Amino acid sequence: MNGNKQVEVTFLWNGSRIKALQGDSVAAALWREGITTLARSRKIHRPLGYSGSYPTGVLARVNGRPNVRLDQVSVEEGLVAEMQNTWPSPRFDLLKLAQIVPEKAVYGGFEHGAWMPKSGLAYRIAERAMANLAGVARPADATGQGRSISGERMKVDCLVVGGGPAGINEANRRAARGETVSLVTRGDRLARFAGNVGAVVAPLDPQVRLFSGMELFGIYRGGALMVAAPHDNRHRAVVFDPRTAVLATGRRSMPPLVRGNQLPGVLDAHAAIQLVAVHRVMPGRRVAVLGTGAETEITERLASLGVNIVHCGPIEELIEIKGRSRVTAICVCAEVQCDAVIHAGPWRIDPSLGFQASGEGMFQMQGHPLPSTLSVVGAAGLGDERIAASKHLHPGTLICPCMDVTAGELYCHIDEGEMDPEVLKRLTSCGMGTCQGFPCWEHMLALLAARVGVEPDMFARPTHRPPRRSITVAQAAGLAGLVEPDR
Repeated sequence: MNGNKQVEVTFLWNGSRIKALQGDSVAAALWREGITTLARSRKIHRPLGYSGSYPTGVLARVNGRPNVRLDQVSVEEGLVAEMQNTWPSPRFDLLKLAQIVPEKAVYGGFEHGAWMPKSGLAYRIAERAMANLAGVARPADATGQGRSISGERMKVDCLVVGGGPAGINEANRRAARGETVSLVTRGDRLARFAGNVGAVVAPLDPQVRLFSGMELFGIYRGGALMVAAPHDNRHRAVVFDPRTAVLATGRRSMPPLVRGNQLPGVLDAHAAIQLVAVHRVMPGRRVAVLGTGAETEITERLASLGVNIVHCGPIEELIEIKGRSRVTAICVCAEVQCDAVIHAGPWRIDPSLGFQASGEGMFQMQGHPLPSTLSVVGAAGLGDERIAASKHLHPGTLICPCMDVTAGELYCHIDEGEMDPEVLKRLTSCGMGTCQGFPCWEHMLALLAARVGVEPDMFARPTHRPPRRSITVAQAAGLAGLVEPDR
């Protein structure tokens, strides 16, 4: 628990003053105040929020900088945050009227369709509108621009990626052998999820150099070069030259592949328990928990923290999630009234880092076995659970909220004979937003396989290229003198 949670701070959200507790993330502070719609989808302007699955649901403009993740920014006195893909303002957003546009009219995106002018003034105006819809029409404020943040480069015997129990144990084991070890974790502290569910976690050997609050966003040269950047853009990025590396990145729960899966109030188990255990924010007044076997354990933990659970069951029973601006009910064997849905499975591995280390090719890279210098430990080595997909999903089921790609849009191309996932990605932009294909490509492949009656592993994955997550221009500029060109 945060020992400073009684200290109150005030920040601005869309011009309104919000009281928060020191140590809160901005997303948690807004959730506590009942503000669950934090962003809007690109084309139809559907409401999106904190989910733990889709980064685009927590992207906002913070202190003049666009596309900042509100779940990775701590509240500070005087912080200014606002929803970014709005016009003319977050308080009076006419773009919400896009929800009345028929979905078929924007298949492929505005910029891919017949609506987009090809040249001249009309093209420039349309391009500006597209940038506004994407949240980047207003560039970052001038303060701090034009500078670089000096990076760091370091050689290590072993780089461990992931700060859960498996990563800690592997780092400790390597350090005990006398190796120089660094550990990179995106969490602000080690073993967040394990600690939140009450597991006993071994302390990290003090000889291991810890890089917390950082994202390993790229693996280059077959694993010989790895680069990480901190979530706090004021700090420097780090280039690692590891002799060996270990992926201990765990697995994540996939959102339910049903209509309504993007609604504010749908959270993965990690995000929900983080809200309750760390920030003391209830995910809802009436909460449903569904999963592939872990739902009972998650239910018991949430109930022990004071959450009112109204339904617990297998994810296969879920037919639809209902609501307009937030979850209002789920359909299983009957309709259950609830305002939050927590999913605990199917659990799958984010394949992007492994793909970056082993992929080869040009137009569509192919994944190969990992290099001998790279290994996998913990839950990341357990494999993927199957995503249950119907052959006839509701056409409005969102597959990629970042780019507003629906099942109906993918069906249009699949039913015309297009079955190459890379081509489907390019035709629809599925997975080309901030999620970088995870979990969106998991859903696309499951949908494709179900539609044509084969197994998902029959299809080659689209290409996972770095950067996996964001790095600022200032951070990248600070690495310019540290990384020699690849010849």
